Amino acid sequence: MFKILHRPFLLALLSLWLLATFAISGGLQAWQVGGSTVAAASRNVTEDCIDTYHKPSIGSTVVVNSGEMMCSNLTSFGGTVVVLGEVKGDIVVFGADIVINGKIDGNVSLYVGNITLQDNAHINGDIHLCGGNWIHGEDTGLRGSMIDCTRGVRQLLTGEGGPGFHFWSLVTWVLLGVLLTSLLPEHVTLVRTTVRSKFRRCFVLGLLSILLAPVVLAVLTALIIPIPLAIIVAIGLIAAWALGTVAIGWLLGDYIVRTVTPHHNQIRWIQVVVGLTTLVLAGSLPYIGWLISIGAGLLGLGAVFLSRFGTRLYGLPKQPLL
Repeated sequence: MFKILHRPFLLALLSLWLLATFAISGGLQAWQVGGSTVAAASRNVTEDCIDTYHKPSIGSTVVVNSGEMMCSNLTSFGGTVVVLGEVKGDIVVFGADIVINGKIDGNVSLYVGNITLQDNAHINGDIHLCGGNWIHGEDTGLRGSMIDCTRGVRQLLTGEGGPGFHFWSLVTWVLLGVLLTSLLPEHVTLVRTTVRSKFRRCFVLGLLSILLAPVVLAVLTALIIPIPLAIIVAIGLIAAWALGTVAIGWLLGDYIVRTVTPHHNQIRWIQVVVGLTTLVLAGSLPYIGWLISIGAGLLGLGAVFLSRFGTRLYGLPKQPLL
């Protein structure tokens, strides 16, 4: 058997498996960025093109003026992109804003930032928005789709969505819970023990982590060089949320099973299935369901951080671990 400290990397693998479930709600489409974002090939090059090969911009504002046409893909890291003319290519921006009051013949992908479509904006493609907002005017023309890549994660983690999504969310959480408690039982045990012994501290730390996470990710993305680090941090947050929610579900299931059927109180997988099923069903309740899901997630997230991803015991437990 592996030691506790030798298995944290399994959490990253499990979080990637959790991300794969985006396909249930179509969220996986948001990660499909058409065309190259670094080596930009020209499209339909004419004499009117001001640029047929645009190098990635780092930290500076890129402006395509009215009457100008750029026949290449446009990639920007940490710099605002303003399109008043025409761009025949894809636009990919990391950690900045996009303002469009012209024509885009391609897809627009934005990671951590805001996109503003003014009245004269016309986009012949899709908009992929990951971690930001979009504002559009009344006469804005969008021939493609607006895809929010964070929607699939939010629905899965909070239990939002229709009845069909609730079913798949339930299946996903139950399978993930059984998998985590089977592969990493010590981690989950230490997390749930931390919840019991430091309830308020777990919730406060989880709340602070969520409030600070967008700022941290935006800063890491804007710094350009550590962009892979920003991705690792985002995956780590998802893994921590999943681990914490499973620990909360196990703790809840333990209480329910011990109360209803005391003779089955030592069967771990029954406790996990009952607890996570209860959490998902409670999260689907109207008006208050999202509060239950987010509250449980914040509580578990704080416990994960306090226990260092379930690798140490934070404080002395009031009761035996098992």
